[in-house]
Amino acid sequence: MNPILLLLIVFIIAIFIIMAASIWFMNAFTRKYIGEKHMVLEELTRGEVPELWSRKYKQKRLKFEIKGKAEKVDKLNGAAHKDYLRNLNKIVTYIQKTSLVEDEETRSSILSDLEKTRHQWRENKVND
Repeated sequence: MNPILLLLIVFIIAIFIIMAASIWFMNAFTRKYIGEKHMVLEELTRGEVPELWSRKYKQKRLKFEIKGKAEKVDKLNGAAHKDYLRNLNKIVTYIQKTSLVEDEETRSSILSDLEKTRHQWRENKVND
């Protein structure tokens, strides 16, 4: 077989593999950073702490409760509350800036629901 033809075939295969890897990476990136925010948004609009955010705190809280360390549980609850509010503020900023919201009416409705959630959480009524 001609070496130039062999080189061309290898080049085409390499380009195909690079394209497939790029598509896979972009799908994973989109699922992780955009899809995750929109999944969390549903729980937030109901005033709930998203399971994705509370998972690590629940595990730590359970360990401390089993060991009988109430002061660490209280400290952990305070840290969790701060983290939840910080993440909520990030989501609000995202909704204000994103073009992935259907229209301005939808955006204002979502922001209103998030503001209600923020108000509840600031009064320390976090449901996690």
